[in-house]
Amino acid sequence: MTSNNTKQSVDAEMSSVDKKDIVHLETTSMDSQTKEEVRQVTNLTAKEQYAKLGAAIKADKRFVWWTFYVMLLVFSWGYDAGLSGVAIAFPEFREYYGNYYADGSQWVIPALWQSLWNAASTIGQVFGGYAAGQFADVTGRKPLLYHAVVLSLASSFALVFAPNLPVLFVSKLLLGLSVGLSTATPPLYVTENAPANLRSTASSLTNIIIVFGFFASSMTGFGASKIAGEWSFRLAFCMTFAMPTIFLVGLPFFPESPVWYMKKGREADARKAIIKLFGVDTDVDERIDIIKTELKQAEAEENGKSQTSWSAIFSKENRTRTFVSVLGLQSQNFSGGYFANTYQTYYFELIGQKDPFALTAVSSTLQLLANFVAVLLADVVPRRKGVIGGGTILMFWSVIIAGTSMAGTDNIAANTALLAFMITWSMLYTGTVGCYGWAVAQETASQATRPKTISFTLICQQLTALMLSSVFPYFINPDQLNWGGKIMFLFVGAELFIMTALWFFQPETKNRSYADIEILYAAGIPPRQFKNFAVVDGQVIEREQKDGFLSRFSRKA
Repeated sequence: MTSNNTKQSVDAEMSSVDKKDIVHLETTSMDSQTKEEVRQVTNLTAKEQYAKLGAAIKADKRFVWWTFYVMLLVFSWGYDAGLSGVAIAFPEFREYYGNYYADGSQWVIPALWQSLWNAASTIGQVFGGYAAGQFADVTGRKPLLYHAVVLSLASSFALVFAPNLPVLFVSKLLLGLSVGLSTATPPLYVTENAPANLRSTASSLTNIIIVFGFFASSMTGFGASKIAGEWSFRLAFCMTFAMPTIFLVGLPFFPESPVWYMKKGREADARKAIIKLFGVDTDVDERIDIIKTELKQAEAEENGKSQTSWSAIFSKENRTRTFVSVLGLQSQNFSGGYFANTYQTYYFELIGQKDPFALTAVSSTLQLLANFVAVLLADVVPRRKGVIGGGTILMFWSVIIAGTSMAGTDNIAANTALLAFMITWSMLYTGTVGCYGWAVAQETASQATRPKTISFTLICQQLTALMLSSVFPYFINPDQLNWGGKIMFLFVGAELFIMTALWFFQPETKNRSYADIEILYAAGIPPRQFKNFAVVDGQVIEREQKDGFLSRFSRKA
């Protein structure tokens, strides 16, 4: 009786509202089968989630291996980012390319060239990210990977043997271009093809590979610092050859993206790629149907819309999702990650540490461990808690770092506290916004617009990184403002804005299929409320209601 009255009341309210393109609400009793379906989507225990993940890995182990392979190319970003700071910390590097600073009795790279050195890779990554978005839907994913590898090997050769600063700048610029292609294409490939049960963990791999690259740069720098002469830093540059060479060996056997084939209407090729990507035992028809659903091909053809144009990511349906994707990575830049990671070695030296390379090696090792833990928890920790909660903690850590930096370098207690908080900050960063920021950027976009969205997100990240790399030397160099860690004060305000915006607009995408995310958006559910809803048989169902009923949402055509 209560159920009928409730339904009549809801229908009466809806009858007085214009039903064109609005959300419809239908309240029904919660039968045991529906209740269990909702629980399976939104309320699994940690043990159940790990069991589900283990079963998914076992079922799609071939895809898991291909995922590890293609994500190896992202190593270039981490190594390149770490290399910038490590190289400047080499006294031989500063002596070979820099000028003597008499007041400080040391060799210094001029601030302008230091800015260009740091900015070169970032500028290259901006163009590389744009090229990935521009051509990913034209040529496919695999040709972009070939271009990235070849360009990386050529620019690495120039970098190792650069005779002066101008050549060093150009080689770093070209290396950045390859890094841009290397960073945009693998995450795109993995997230667009990953089954829903594997996507959370797969998307979290991006940052762990980046951190592994940063770890490798710090360990190489530590080892090379024991070598006398200019080959100390040149040896660190030689490592840029390693990963592209290894990657090139397997690239001829790597399958093109089935999603790209389906976008081009090449279903027969998509079926072959699916078998190569997932194995002969996979249900090809099911995967084809999933791709068709996610791409919304019928709707796109009917409306005559181009979902692969740049304007599509700013359409009414996608602009909020693009905004969230951008903020997911901006939370990394404006939390202070650029300073605490890229400039860590150089800053350790500036505050008088005897072995800055060893400290950086310790810090990068702890970051790598923190990232491993974060990936293991990727199917348990919600995205919103990982990014918003982690970003909030980092803001408090930043205030402490900036405060302790105000003490002089002769204050042993303050410097010890500063080191401890910088190293633990790096660990927290890597395990929160560093890891989950990538997941937000990759998962929030719709399947059809994903190449352009990821590309645009990376471009925005690199543009802000370019700004930071341009101004940082003037803030921390001893012959300039010499702020040191006090610069962390500047990041707190920016991060507060980003965290607030994400709280309102970031959806919970953990363990959601792309089709379910599309339905939740179409139903008009506020993004911050996604966690309270499940999608069962194409209907959006609220997880709990105090009166024992479930609310079913559907969007009227």
